[in-house]
Amino acid sequence: MKSIFILIVSLTSVFNLSLSEASWWIDAGKFHMSAHMDNSCRDCHESIADLDFHPDPANVNKKLTDFFSVDKCLSCHDDVLDNLDNGLHGAIKVTDPKKYSRCTQCHNPHYQQRLEDMRKGRIDPAKPGREQCGACHEARPALPDFSPKDEACMACHRQVDSEDPYKEKIITRLCFHCHAQNGTSAQKMTGKLVPLINVKEYDATPHAGIACTVCHPKATAFQHDTQKPGDCRQCHLPHDEKVAHDAHLDVACEACHLKGIEPVRDALSKIVLWERVRKTGKASEIHQVILPKGEASCLRCHSKGNRVNAVSMILPAKGILCMPCHAATFSVGDTTTIIALIIFLAGLILTLSVWLTGSLPGQSPANSFYKFFMLLWSAVKAVFSRKLILIIKAMFLDVLLQRRLFRQSKTRWFIHSLIFLPFVFRFSWGIVALIASLWKPEWEPVWAMLDKNHPATALLFDMTGAMIILGVVLALMRGAIKQHDKTTGLPGRDYLALALIAGIVLIGFILEGMRIAMTGFPDGSTYAIAGYGISMLFSDTSGLPEVYGYIWYVHAVLTGAFFAYLPFSRLLHIILSPLVLALNAVSGHGHGSRKAKFQNK
Repeated sequence: MKSIFILIVSLTSVFNLSLSEASWWIDAGKFHMSAHMDNSCRDCHESIADLDFHPDPANVNKKLTDFFSVDKCLSCHDDVLDNLDNGLHGAIKVTDPKKYSRCTQCHNPHYQQRLEDMRKGRIDPAKPGREQCGACHEARPALPDFSPKDEACMACHRQVDSEDPYKEKIITRLCFHCHAQNGTSAQKMTGKLVPLINVKEYDATPHAGIACTVCHPKATAFQHDTQKPGDCRQCHLPHDEKVAHDAHLDVACEACHLKGIEPVRDALSKIVLWERVRKTGKASEIHQVILPKGEASCLRCHSKGNRVNAVSMILPAKGILCMPCHAATFSVGDTTTIIALIIFLAGLILTLSVWLTGSLPGQSPANSFYKFFMLLWSAVKAVFSRKLILIIKAMFLDVLLQRRLFRQSKTRWFIHSLIFLPFVFRFSWGIVALIASLWKPEWEPVWAMLDKNHPATALLFDMTGAMIILGVVLALMRGAIKQHDKTTGLPGRDYLALALIAGIVLIGFILEGMRIAMTGFPDGSTYAIAGYGISMLFSDTSGLPEVYGYIWYVHAVLTGAFFAYLPFSRLLHIILSPLVLALNAVSGHGHGSRKAKFQNK
């Protein structure tokens, strides 16, 4: 019977062989401590020398048990069969001898230690072998050499030490025995099943100097065709949102980076994985992991008729305008953002120019530029002085907690807080996530903060969105009730600004519901109460990928319109109030002065 070297890398215990860990490699140190250390490889694997080529690609996908023959064990351990017939196996009483028909179920033939050594206490199975050198003989600096015949086997089957300077070449040579495109018999047989690797092209890839087993940790295991690839993140950190246009936490790295594959969404995990596009007879491109220029890799998923139910167009990265609500970046690349910022800055300049028409206290008349730089210099001096504490206090009490508004009207304070504080929370959440993802990307909580489907993130963001909607509704109701009390000559309530805020949030909920439905209702999405409820309305998701992008742009345009309108609206106080309150705190005209305290009593 054709056979290959049966090797085991690790054991759950010395007497318990885990078939899932069975490997073609052998740990020379553990073998040296085993009961079979004096045996030659060919004492058990005598047929290897008669094979046309070894390893045989036809055998690599077989199970470990497919190579076991009890006759090999009985050729030396014939007394075991007699003892089983008498109801004994070692010191164990046997009632069903059939349960002992497969020796490797309990015994690892390469690492099984001598029972006598353990009985006499010379060997402790719980301790690493390196700590027990000299237990059976005098300590030596190195293991004894194998015989020339056995060394021929160990040249491929020896487990490579992580400190071996040639480990990458040793492992690559073993893998290329079948997978290289050099025309050998084993490679021709393998090439009928999978594309082979062009060695010259492979040497130019980024991972050519890395051992194959880093990315394919189970490559030397039995059932070779069932192995799962390793995790790219053991070496690489995820991209930030500016590069990937989103966290893409539900997308495997390979779906974007590998060539010769097609993205697919896993039905159970809902994660976008990948499958090979097998083209036998052609060289494999799968190791060429350099991203193509432009948006070519994005189009694998973001195109019409894609298999993963992704948006059918490539959307811009969430930029600076998105930061009040989302974890975004400081990018300014899309047309909507650029136009909105130009109008926003123009409005601020006009407002500032009006502000600077007056004169500075104790200063002679001067032009606007001089007054602007004088104010800026005063702010810098205040920051680097003891007045900084007063500024921080004013920002916390009067801006964040809105102390002045609370004293004027608790109703207005409550409605204002429903709108204002959720934006503060979302902005803080996003800025912490952004900084942490760039500064400490290996920190697991940061990716939970970026994961839209994480229960905490989903729940908190939906709750804050609902608070904003409630605040807008209450503001409109209060405005309608107070309409008859409106003082002549004063500006009215800014209904356009409120409508823009409500529209942005409502369409955001619709987009969230569409995303949840498109991605197959992933785990954790149920905590996004509003978004999940909306997602249940989409029983048929076939048309959502084409529609989603257009609704996203409506959301983006409304956001841009809000920022462009902000300097010209009654909500300009969002920007001006913190400046005025800071100046008042520094000059003593705020609530900290005695006069202010007296007037508020």
